[in-house]
Amino acid sequence: MLLGERWRFIVYALLGVALSPVLMSVARLRKHAARGGTGGARVLVIPIMTRVGDLVCATTVFRALKLQYPKCRLSVLAAKNAAGIIRNNPRIDELIVMNNPPFKGVLGRGRLFWFLYQQRFDACVALANNPFGNLATLASAAPVRIKTTVSERTLAEKLTDWWNTSRVNYEHGSFLQAHYVHLLAMLGVPFSSPIKEVFVKKEGERHADAFLRTHALHDTPLVVGITVTAGNRVKEWPLERFAELADRMVVQNNARVVFIDSERNIDIVTRVISMMAHGSSAVAATEFTLEELPSLIKRLHLFVAVDTGSIYIAHALGIPLVDIIGPVEPNEQPPKDEKSIQVLPPPPHAPSSFVIKRPGQESARRAAARAISVDAVYDAFADLMKRRAQKSTI
Repeated sequence: MLLGERWRFIVYALLGVALSPVLMSVARLRKHAARGGTGGARVLVIPIMTRVGDLVCATTVFRALKLQYPKCRLSVLAAKNAAGIIRNNPRIDELIVMNNPPFKGVLGRGRLFWFLYQQRFDACVALANNPFGNLATLASAAPVRIKTTVSERTLAEKLTDWWNTSRVNYEHGSFLQAHYVHLLAMLGVPFSSPIKEVFVKKEGERHADAFLRTHALHDTPLVVGITVTAGNRVKEWPLERFAELADRMVVQNNARVVFIDSERNIDIVTRVISMMAHGSSAVAATEFTLEELPSLIKRLHLFVAVDTGSIYIAHALGIPLVDIIGPVEPNEQPPKDEKSIQVLPPPPHAPSSFVIKRPGQESARRAAARAISVDAVYDAFADLMKRRAQKSTI
């Protein structure tokens, strides 16, 4: 947590300790007055709120909950920078953006907790072990408060985890999305295979169609999307390797390449295209909002990136992908199926970047990403192309 956020947490944690007897008493009273069982309950889900990929993975919970209880009212708490990726999700009845007015700032955080209290949630599910989830679930005074815990907890977690009625331990290195669905067992939701979902909007569909027409991509046999940046720079692959990879796709596969990124990274994308020998076969796509991005990604034939949010969007949409894993633990969250290939660094590089566990040394994480060669990534791409060709002949 940043310094300001840390002090904000301390202030409200102390307030939470003082008010916990009252809030827990209210929760017990609400339990006795519960409305019509779980089927029509009000449920709050608190995912990892600030990262796009984590929010996409949380959609497995929204899906499982609504399939079991279609009449329940689902509210989801998210941060402004990532909320757009779930804004069009029809399974969500209410999206609460925690750093939008009136919830911004120190006093705004208090207004957020008061708002949660007023909603009279029947259950709260905190997917991560972040102690903020403890504060939010306590403030809601929901009768059922479920939270992920880990064996190596921070002091803040140890002091506040007891505010929850159920705590489910997550084993580092296991499949996190399966753990998310297992949390719902406390609400009577049977386990089902975790399936991520991303939805499009009409404006995004129009924008994507116009983009493809403008760049003469609508009839192109092979359009490959590439994202060269990541939310965490230690996971990023060298730009010159992306340029070399794109050139090989153009020359050997007659591909057109779309570099997908946010508008703030337009200079980086432009630099990569300028490094290419065949830059005329590449275009930049940096003008799409997060809400519109799925409409563009779903029109690609393949997608390549380091392990970042766009990888999970592509996977949810069924787009074949190459995930340049780098330092990321491959078993926790990254896609791994017949349409997805993970490119891991060679030995002795071990995973040092995790979803929940504290990361390893920065030097080790950077080295793992740089240890992956262009040949390794292109070979994975060629393997996906072969699978695609085989599927088209069936």
